[in-house]
Amino acid sequence: QEATPAGEEMAEGLAFTLLGLAPGVTLPSAADLQVARVEFAPGAGFPFEASDPNGVLAIVESGSLTVRVEEQAWTISRGAALQQAMETAGAAPDMAGVLEEVAMGEDATLEVGDVAYTPGNITGEVRNTGQEHTSVLVVFIGPEGFTMDGSAPEATPAP
Repeated sequence: QEATPAGEEMAEGLAFTLLGLAPGVTLPSAADLQVARVEFAPGAGFPFEASDPNGVLAIVESGSLTVRVEEQAWTISRGAALQQAMETAGAAPDMAGVLEEVAMGEDATLEVGDVAYTPGNITGEVRNTGQEHTSVLVVFIGPEGFTMDGSAPEATPAP
């Protein structure tokens, strides 16, 4: 079975590949989305700041990342398991093993093809604990008017 959205036919020359899932994400009513590629040298990383309201959807392109979220459990969509499910699917793919729940405060490693969503206003850490360069596509999802670093834009004086 081809990996096309249920009930939709793809036009000739187009292909659809499901890369990952982030079920149950709660978004602010008005949100800004920003897309970036983040490059991590071996050993590089940063803490999550509780004051940063931006959630992040991350897709690992190369290398691996170790992530820890302190306040809540979170979910990883395992890319390799998803692709295997889609390739061996009959009428309905077996999605067992695609979504992995990570307990609060535990480290988890994201590998190439994995997708994860971490909410804003949390503490924890993301770090390249491997020996090779890591590249991650990220979608920052935050309240309207906030920046990628979580700061509000400077106010413009009223006329």
